Amino acid sequence: MLRQFNRLLALAIFVVVVLYLTLTNSDTATIKVGPNISITTYAGVIYIGVFFLGCVTASLVALFFGFKSYLRERKLRAQERYRQAFFELFIKARSYMASGELRAARDIWEQILSKDPDNVIARVELSSCFESLGDLREALRVLDETRASHVDNAEVLFRAVALNRKLGNNTAANDNLALIVAKSPSKHALELSRNIAEDMGRIEDALEYNRELEKVGYSSDEMNEAKTRLTFAHIVKTNQGDAALREALTPFVKKNPTFVPGLEKMADLNLSSGHLEEAAELLVKIAKLSQGDSKRWTTIIDLWLKTAPGDFQRRADRALSAARSATQGTHGGQRIDTEFVVAKTLLAINRAEDARALLEGLDTLSEKERAPLSTEQVQTRIHLTGLCLSRLGMAKETGTLWENLVEPILPSSNTGKKPVLSDRGEPSPVLSTP
Repeated sequence: MLRQFNRLLALAIFVVVVLYLTLTNSDTATIKVGPNISITTYAGVIYIGVFFLGCVTASLVALFFGFKSYLRERKLRAQERYRQAFFELFIKARSYMASGELRAARDIWEQILSKDPDNVIARVELSSCFESLGDLREALRVLDETRASHVDNAEVLFRAVALNRKLGNNTAANDNLALIVAKSPSKHALELSRNIAEDMGRIEDALEYNRELEKVGYSSDEMNEAKTRLTFAHIVKTNQGDAALREALTPFVKKNPTFVPGLEKMADLNLSSGHLEEAAELLVKIAKLSQGDSKRWTTIIDLWLKTAPGDFQRRADRALSAARSATQGTHGGQRIDTEFVVAKTLLAINRAEDARALLEGLDTLSEKERAPLSTEQVQTRIHLTGLCLSRLGMAKETGTLWENLVEPILPSSNTGKKPVLSDRGEPSPVLSTP
């Protein structure tokens, strides 16, 4: 009732205002609305009419923009509902992937893409899902569809690079990286480009990418190592013939005295050209840089004993010196291995008694180094000890060694352990001479 009363009151006030304006403006006025049409009436009526016409016009304009805002708001709400639905599906799919239910996750990503084929996030995740399922080609196909839609996305390109590398297609990986580098030469993109170019044997391109890294201000030990490695590869590739290569490598080796491949190549060139002293010096550097790698020292020993000409005693001394150098700076099981190198060298230069004494002292050395001999090391010592005894004409004493090497150990009431074939009353074997 009160609301109706208020409406009637408002209507009454409106009528009063209209009558007031009409009566206070009783003069007539004429308005032409066309060539032959005119309206003559009270001025107050015309004023009121113009006012209402303005109100109606303003209302129509407001209605137009209001309806347009309504449509925009409706569209935004629909987009928000879609984003919310996508977010919920996204979380669900990610949960499936985290729990290892990859096929269920794949179905959800495909459901999202069926409604929004240009959704980059869904395509990247679907690609990851196929990759986890082991279908690398399908994972790549999903990404290629994204690129076919002219979507320029760094994540899509980086994933395409990774998948192509796994498939062994470095050319395609390099093409994807070229798009990234052209737009944004980031550290990761340049490093990948350099590494792929190196894998493809395109050393000049790899060096150029490394220079680009330097230009944009990146610096690291890994970059310096790559520069050294690539420079070496470039020298080897562009210098034909031993003489030219040796001349080109000489300043490189002086500048990079710890780069092992360069030292190895230079040593090989010296060996092939008969510069044994220079080769040996380089091989010693390599062995020291290899931190106790006994094979490196064996190469030097073989150089003096098998390759170098001249007096045997001098060569034997050089070989033994190299063998003993191998033990320096080594500890634990590695020290035992280098002692075997010394023992083998002593045998090679006909010093079996010294080799035997060294092998007998390995137990003490093992305790000192706190490194019990491994099964392989025990077998190596047995082999070498047997060879020492044979060289010394002590064939009888080798019997127990061979039994320990080839037969199981059984308990004995006297010693606790005893070879099966021992104490059989058989005569000891002796070396026969023609």
